[in-house]
Amino acid sequence: MALFLQILSYGVINGALYGLVALGLSLVFGVMNYLNVAHGALIMLASYAVFWACYYLKFDPFVSMILVAPTFFVIGWILFQGLFQRILRFEEGEKIKNSLLISFGILLIFSNAATMLWTADERAVTTDYTGKVIELLGVRIPYIGIASVVLAIIVIVAVHFFLTRTYFGKAIRAVSQDNEAAGWMGINTKMVCLVSFALGVALATFPGVVIALQTFNPIVSFDLTNKALIVLVLAGVGSLKGVLFGGLLLGAVEAVSVFLVGSAYREVVGLLLFVFVLMFRPQGLGGRKS
Repeated sequence: MALFLQILSYGVINGALYGLVALGLSLVFGVMNYLNVAHGALIMLASYAVFWACYYLKFDPFVSMILVAPTFFVIGWILFQGLFQRILRFEEGEKIKNSLLISFGILLIFSNAATMLWTADERAVTTDYTGKVIELLGVRIPYIGIASVVLAIIVIVAVHFFLTRTYFGKAIRAVSQDNEAAGWMGINTKMVCLVSFALGVALATFPGVVIALQTFNPIVSFDLTNKALIVLVLAGVGSLKGVLFGGLLLGAVEAVSVFLVGSAYREVVGLLLFVFVLMFRPQGLGGRKS
């Protein structure tokens, strides 16, 4: 039983990370129908930004978010203005297709550029609390894992509060529900899309911090994109409320599969869950039928 609880605790920790990984992707897709598969590469770059901030500026990884998040907001702003803005006028299906092609190109460019600059060697940020654990009911929970879960809850609740309690957040929700009608009501839909995309990129900072405390290299971009897409489907496309649930579900399923059949099949079980949901509930576990 202790072993099962130990593995399940890691499932919760990983699940919270998966929720963070998918949050920015879900926001962008929900507002603009842009499938930004470069999100994994942006998280990878955020991990490197945190790593270098800790190395050169001697910041704590969590303090470095104050510097990295605004930087990535600006990067998102530039990417939207330079590449993604021009497909706003397309129909929904064309938006998805073109954003997928553009972002896949960005994914390859960023991943290969990172490999050229920093090699494929694995890196990690080491802190005073790295390796420290708290023992509860025979389960050893790392400090970093607890911080990851708390960070995921805070960020997701903060984004939900922003979208439901602020004027600009309500404008984002209006555009996501009906772009044309929102424009008729006087909302600057182009600006809303621009800020939403930049915010989605800035949200890559938070999983980037968690991953920087583990081991990472440029190749992690592809795995992160896969996790984000799986959680996006589990949560329901564009459902921010379901992102944490989808991440925790994926983390728990992977953890149980490790306990039952071994770690070699962990990724396979996650993909099988992805296919199962697509086949029998394509709107996602938290979505509604249209």
